[in-house]
Amino acid sequence: MNPDDTIVAISSAAGAAARGIVRVSGPAAMAIASNVFEADDAAAAGSGGASPSGASDCVEGFVRVGRFRLPGFALVFRAPRSYTGQDVVELHFLGAPVLLGWVVEACIAAGARRAEPGEFTLRAVLAGRMDLSQAHGVAGMIAARSDMQLRAAERLLHGELSRVAGAARERLADLLSLVEGALDFAEEPIEFITPGQLRDGLMEVRKALAATTAAGVRAERWEQLPRVVLAGHPNAGKSSLLNRLTGLDRAICAPVAGTTRDVLSAPLQLGEMECLLIDVAGVVEAVDALDAQAQRAARDALASADLVVWVVDVAESDPTRRVEPPAFDVPILLVGNKCDLLGSGRAAGVSEYELLVSAATGAGVDALKSALAARLRARESAVSDAAIALMSEHRAALDAALESLDRAIKLALSSGETLSDADLVAAELRTAAEELGVLAGQEDTEELLGRIFSRFCVGK
Repeated sequence: MNPDDTIVAISSAAGAAARGIVRVSGPAAMAIASNVFEADDAAAAGSGGASPSGASDCVEGFVRVGRFRLPGFALVFRAPRSYTGQDVVELHFLGAPVLLGWVVEACIAAGARRAEPGEFTLRAVLAGRMDLSQAHGVAGMIAARSDMQLRAAERLLHGELSRVAGAARERLADLLSLVEGALDFAEEPIEFITPGQLRDGLMEVRKALAATTAAGVRAERWEQLPRVVLAGHPNAGKSSLLNRLTGLDRAICAPVAGTTRDVLSAPLQLGEMECLLIDVAGVVEAVDALDAQAQRAARDALASADLVVWVVDVAESDPTRRVEPPAFDVPILLVGNKCDLLGSGRAAGVSEYELLVSAATGAGVDALKSALAARLRARESAVSDAAIALMSEHRAALDAALESLDRAIKLALSSGETLSDADLVAAELRTAAEELGVLAGQEDTEELLGRIFSRFCVGK
């Protein structure tokens, strides 16, 4: 990707809308935009639709595409005070996908190049308008599906992670200079830093980084719906419950235990929320290769679940099949199914279940939907207001920095009155500082940039 090219892309959401946006960025943005945009004002038209003075302007006029002359306006941002740091023109007009595509093609014919995914934000990073962590914040805000996610991504975009990492890196640089001073003047009776002072300084840095990691919100899964897994013993009615909840005949149902072998899923609307409802094979001891494969698939689905609904057949006469669910690392909702088969006398004996439902009649299903929505919302409300959206790269860098700090702290603790193994301590501090440099936007490579921006949509 040559940053000196002028690039163009549709930057509004996919699909038809009252307004669509085509964005052009680069040295020739003004000239290329003037090929498709006709300003109302003669003076603005004479400058290619651009503002004759100032950093930005909004020019009303018409977008010319084929035989159409569509009313719209151009937002003009002059370098370097634009999103990309280059001249940028955004054309706003009727958001018909065909028309938007025609305008893009007209800009390409005039000399622009079609933008790669995330290339506008990449140019912002290269121009120093934001660092890599803030660029991740842009992606996080686009992918956010809730207020909590949006707030966490906003903190990332506004540089909160860069601030924490930068402050920690500065403190490590101070400590490293003292440790290296001890190395350079090892033969001199000069004490640059005691093991206790080093340990206290490193613990302070570690505490700040550990708090950021603990409060972080995993952002790499935001583009996925929350995963709710229906689990339990065979023939508990999980597949019937999937069909009843979603209103689809997604799963094959039969009174024979072990009917479900594959992992089945369907989207489920829960008021304003949406989740992915997943049905897995009943939990049993595998007796053959097919059973073993089904159990592995079920375990994989449960490992990635956000909420587990443990379904029990309350009409089952065998008490061993109504035991407590196994431990999971995610919240569990204990649901008794087939309540329609209980007589009034037996219904009083199943109070251990949080909800009683009947997949056959639909009894209790609305209450179950409400409970699912409440549990999923509770997961988000438990997140700290200071949480920052963290991508997998952020967590990897934080974990690596913490591991180096732990090794350095251990070396400091094992020293006597004077710092021994100062060379090993210095190496660990350099490693930690390098990892934090990535988070603070002070370290990047072409490979890293490519990996990050390949996840963006075109036009951002």
